[in-house]
Amino acid sequence: MSKLRLLKTGHGDLTLAEWDKDRPETVVAAESAFAENFTAGRLAFRLDGPGRTTPIRQFDRTAGEILIVPAIQGGSRDSADGLTTDD
Repeated sequence: MSKLRLLKTGHGDLTLAEWDKDRPETVVAAESAFAENFTAGRLAFRLDGPGRTTPIRQFDRTAGEILIVPAIQGGSRDSADGLTTDD
């Protein structure tokens, strides 16, 4: 079974769907869950093994696992302006 997971800040990850490519009804449900949860500001990745991921923009029924994550946000560029270096 393949798995669609959602990483939620402060909540860990949630399994949204599991599918078997040979069972069309499970693929349809997983594809629907992907479309519903892959919203603006989120990124999606096909997990291809330890340390190997591929960014995706649409549901991939051949994936063993898909992870949807919130976009990473950093500090403002202005916060680095006050930094100095010792030469």
